Amino acid sequence: MPYLISDLDHTLLNEKGKVSELTKKVIRQSDWQVLLASARMPSQMLDLIIDLKLTGPQLALNGAIIFEYQAGQIRILQRRSVPSKLARRLFQLVHEQLKLPLQWVTDDKFWSTEWTPQVQMEIDYTGIEVHYASQLPPATIDDFLVQIPDPEQFEHVQKQIHEQLPSLTLANSGDGYLVITAPGVNKAQAIQYLLDQGISRREIVAVGDDLNDLPMLKAAGMPLVVANAKPALKAIAKAVLPDNENDGIAYFLQQS
Repeated sequence: MPYLISDLDHTLLNEKGKVSELTKKVIRQSDWQVLLASARMPSQMLDLIIDLKLTGPQLALNGAIIFEYQAGQIRILQRRSVPSKLARRLFQLVHEQLKLPLQWVTDDKFWSTEWTPQVQMEIDYTGIEVHYASQLPPATIDDFLVQIPDPEQFEHVQKQIHEQLPSLTLANSGDGYLVITAPGVNKAQAIQYLLDQGISRREIVAVGDDLNDLPMLKAAGMPLVVANAKPALKAIAKAVLPDNENDGIAYFLQQS
């Protein structure tokens, strides 16, 4: 059975954050096994998984978690959290030294050091419940998020983190989102998981639009992008699909 791994925002989802009725119908009727690969938490993906009637493994938090949803339950298949020492050092750098708001995920809960307009946008867009804490709790952190709307500040902060904590994985997921995961953890985890299950690389297609999708596309047997993708992704893609407003995923499945 062939596998299609798709990013969510700006790839499978349109600019309103929804899946069109055509795409829903095509995915439900397809012989392809569709996997979602997102920077979102597992709980933020459940409505879509249920609506599309997906049954296989799914990737969350930019690769930190691979899970499946069966019989009304989330079952974690693979979890690669940020080592506690690195988590503390990152918190000190970003929040205490650079004086920036910081978000993180632990046990499927979304935390923030404070309310910001960007946090409110996250609430409005995904309906997520936010918990607040001024200090990092003594818990396992799956990933961190820094939201920086200004492009110059974004690049500066990304450079600071990379220089001081080079082992962490930094991913620009677009819209000013800097996702930070454990060393070596990115969306290519979805490809490796399937390979470990005995799936051939040539049976794996991946579709994305932004820079955090690059590792996944490079690892796939067939990398594809939607027309609204960044130039760096188009440069390695085997084909460019219609954009996310014009059912690129559905187009591919109908032609395959």
